[in-house]
Amino acid sequence: MINKTFVSAVLSALVLGTSGLNAQDFNLNGLSAADIRAMQADKGILDFIKPDKPQPMPVKEWTIMVFMNAKNDLSDSQLMGLVGKWAEKDIKEMKEVGTSDKVNIVVEHGIKGKGSRRMLITKKGGVFSSGEKVYGEYPDADMGDYKRVVEFAQWSKKTFPAKKTMLVLWNHGLGWIDPKMEQAPAGTGTANKGILFDDETKNYLRTAQMKEMMRQIGYTDIVMQNACLQQMAEVLYEMKDYAGLFVGSEETMLAQGFDYTGLLNFMNANPAFTHEQFGDYLVKWYKAFYAAGMNIGPISMPLDDMGATLSLVRPAALGELPGYLDAFANAAMRNNEEAAAAAAVQGVIRFTSLDPANDKQKLIAAYADLADFASILGANASSQETRQAAQNLVGFIKGALVVRNVGINGDKVNGYDYTKVGGIAINTTMKIKAVPAALNDLHETKYSDLSLSRASQWDEFVTWTDSVWRK
Repeated sequence: MINKTFVSAVLSALVLGTSGLNAQDFNLNGLSAADIRAMQADKGILDFIKPDKPQPMPVKEWTIMVFMNAKNDLSDSQLMGLVGKWAEKDIKEMKEVGTSDKVNIVVEHGIKGKGSRRMLITKKGGVFSSGEKVYGEYPDADMGDYKRVVEFAQWSKKTFPAKKTMLVLWNHGLGWIDPKMEQAPAGTGTANKGILFDDETKNYLRTAQMKEMMRQIGYTDIVMQNACLQQMAEVLYEMKDYAGLFVGSEETMLAQGFDYTGLLNFMNANPAFTHEQFGDYLVKWYKAFYAAGMNIGPISMPLDDMGATLSLVRPAALGELPGYLDAFANAAMRNNEEAAAAAAVQGVIRFTSLDPANDKQKLIAAYADLADFASILGANASSQETRQAAQNLVGFIKGALVVRNVGINGDKVNGYDYTKVGGIAINTTMKIKAVPAALNDLHETKYSDLSLSRASQWDEFVTWTDSVWRK
């Protein structure tokens, strides 16, 4: 705790100056009424030492808006038997660089048991530099309410204007599935996930709400999801009209998240970076991070057996995805490619199961790499039409939809090589032959109600592959 008398003395010196200050310097007896009027002192004598009115903030190159929801186990959780304060770790990384003359970095930090704090991150250094300029504290903040994301982003854009903006959604992720709240506290496991999940309010951001959230926020140049399983066609399609680039992972993302020190240094060094340059930086960092292992205190944890993915997706190209999906799906169904569909269901690269602790064979892992699924089905198809439609879909993903992509390691239990992933996942038929009814009860949102399902026939195709697989 800081001595209040000491702080008061320091503040006085800062306000009044460090030169010799004597009582006569503040003697008003010699002032006439005319003198005071001339000095425009009729508002009150304290106005002499009030600071100037706040000036409009300069327009910078970038404003990064990090909506950091740690009102859950990310505030203080276990990873490989070790305790991690993951939100604090990432904020500490931000403070290594802080806001600069080119880049603002603003955070809404939801804290377990304490609501949220809204702050500008500055460079930390010295006794009097905490690295935080707090703009508000909100003990009742619902960090699972999409309207709070909207308000934070709108406030950030207005308060810290910039030519370009980046929104980071920081939390757990479960892809397109909206779990029923009473069954789904944040974390990992069968009933333990969500996106922007607030354990205290039992609220979270539904996939179907993401479109409205981004519509109200307005165009955002980069949307990064510092959360697991969010780089899915179904998720990104909801937001496609309001962003210039999506960054995220098809697979799980470690609680360590992005390297914010490196990210800020990269953006400050070249604020006019292209999407390709940004992708090159992220891919290089991701490879280096997994190669070096994860440092937690004095312990270094090797990551050789942990599968990971990261990709950058063009929102503008997502509008063309339904056409490619329909051509592929219709060709497969019209030509009765049952054997090829079964091969794809069996062999496709799948991502985290709904029950990762117990389902090592990923029997109830519905999320699969779209390019890999199309490649396997196309390679086993009997008709040229289906093979061509598969090739067209894969070519579109790799040539137009995904800017940069990296897959690391894989899943040795199932023989999945993540270096073969295409950068975007999609919902597919599960490998389990008899789907437990309890899994259907987990969902709050129907798959057929998602925007991608309405824009394409992929949901009908999955129903068809379900029937083929379970004959």
